[in-house]
Amino acid sequence: MRNTFIFKPLIFLVLAAASTLINAAPVLNGLAVHSELGKEQFIAGLSVTTLSNSSRDILIVNEPKQIQVRVLIDRLSSRRFKRMWIEGMAINASSSELSEHAKHMAKFSNMLKMKLSAGDIFTIDRGSDQVNVYLNGVKLGDVPDVAFFDLLLRTWIGPVPLSSQFRDNLLVAGDIDNALLSRFDATFPSEDRIAEVEANVTNQEKSEPQVAAIVETPEPAIDATIAAPALGAGAIATAPKVAAPEVAAPGFPASTTTKPKPTPPPVAAATPKPTPKPTAAPQQQALLDADALEEEEDLDFTAESLLEQQLYIAKLKRYSYNYLSYPRRALDRGWEGNVRLNITIDRTGKVLEVVVVEESEYKTLTKEAVNAANKASPFPAMPDGLRGETFAFTLPVVFKIRSN
Repeated sequence: MRNTFIFKPLIFLVLAAASTLINAAPVLNGLAVHSELGKEQFIAGLSVTTLSNSSRDILIVNEPKQIQVRVLIDRLSSRRFKRMWIEGMAINASSSELSEHAKHMAKFSNMLKMKLSAGDIFTIDRGSDQVNVYLNGVKLGDVPDVAFFDLLLRTWIGPVPLSSQFRDNLLVAGDIDNALLSRFDATFPSEDRIAEVEANVTNQEKSEPQVAAIVETPEPAIDATIAAPALGAGAIATAPKVAAPEVAAPGFPASTTTKPKPTPPPVAAATPKPTPKPTAAPQQQALLDADALEEEEDLDFTAESLLEQQLYIAKLKRYSYNYLSYPRRALDRGWEGNVRLNITIDRTGKVLEVVVVEESEYKTLTKEAVNAANKASPFPAMPDGLRGETFAFTLPVVFKIRSN
């Protein structure tokens, strides 16, 4: 009897502890600033229930998690913001995962209809049975599959993140720079902006499109068995063997976060011709202007059209990697770095423009990435199902020397 008396309280304590863990609110694991064309775009926040510096552990754990974007730039076009997620998923997921979540990704992309403004807070919340999406505390919609959240999260902390530094800053297990945390806390929308979002969402709900069911297609463009280099990101030119660079393949299994409060708290180049030069402000501005013009033509996705686009993006990136090599001068000096390009092609695959979105500190590496993009022309032609006369995609390149 006495042993039973002791045993029951122990069971109660274990169950209580488990319940507390399950219902625990996520806390900030890390913050990172994303920049393009030398200008800060937003502060990204990753919140988790169990603090960790391991991307794999965070991705596979079955706990509440939250992604948050706090916008710094005056205007962030919905088209550009949407493309960040579409491209990120295309290069961090296998073809089977893209097919499985095509309907979810189409629904998510179609939620992103408003251009974002400085102070906006965009939140993706992984609940117990669905993924909820909010802008300034106003719900934009939901996706009935929590595994979709972890697929989105791979675009930030998976094999091919926005940048290696961006990923590293999100994986600091709560050891966040105080100055950056203060900026994050001070970035929030005005009451007028919240009201504007509420009105916009109400209007959109009146004409919400239906998302078409996915039609299976024997597209072989993505091979999930490509070997992933350790700590790689994007196209990787490695040394000392200067051969075709390896492609970072997804290596994270799908996993099985707190609701944001309704009112957001105060807690976000060049155009190379035959011999391009990596930087030129007029063309960088042209890229931004194109976003502004194209935003009006940004049409809704169906699951089938989105899948076709993602498979094509992955195919273009795989193709371009064949033209990358490690510059001998950089290799001899031990230079490493990241380069990010925005490439525009026509329907035949001919390169029309290459803009350097992120430069390496070593011009030799930036020049090699730009030259590789131009040598790859013509890229595979645009599929018949993709609309438009041109197609733009982002190519992330990492130059990293590996010892064998």
